Amino acid sequence: MENLIAKKYAKAILERKDSKEFYKLLSQLSPAFTLPKFKMILESNEYKKDQKLKILMSFFQNVKPSFEHFIRLLTQNSRLTLIPKIVEELRKQEALKAQIYTGIVYSEQALEQTKINDLEKKLSEKFKVSIKLENQITKTQGIKISLEELGYEISFSIQGLQTKMSDYILKTL
Repeated sequence: MENLIAKKYAKAILERKDSKEFYKLLSQLSPAFTLPKFKMILESNEYKKDQKLKILMSFFQNVKPSFEHFIRLLTQNSRLTLIPKIVEELRKQEALKAQIYTGIVYSEQALEQTKINDLEKKLSEKFKVSIKLENQITKTQGIKISLEELGYEISFSIQGLQTKMSDYILKTL
């Protein structure tokens, strides 16, 4: 539900002429939402909405009234926690316009940047679009590449390879 609401806000921002400025300013706010105390303040009923607005506006020196009005609107509707999702949706929409797709490479260990760049190049050639990959470390064995926006996912695990090899050997017997 929250993603749907964030998409509506992002769509409204993208229709504005100053959408890039909104994106830039919202991107400055987004990292603060990783702090538990910051999120607690914004979600708390102990703080008035005007206090929350002042806290958010303290991140900026000079902003256009339209941006301040947007933050005020989010505050009044108790939708401040949607800011990171709005930023992510804006990033996705801008990437779609530029035909740059993002993906995630899940691996047990951090991959070298040269390997990631090689994967990006090969996948970009395959799909005929520009692809940017991020490496995310997980506890699962093997490697998994997920390009959610393109609906593509590939995984390779040693366990899966062993299973296929044993199935093949059993079939030949």
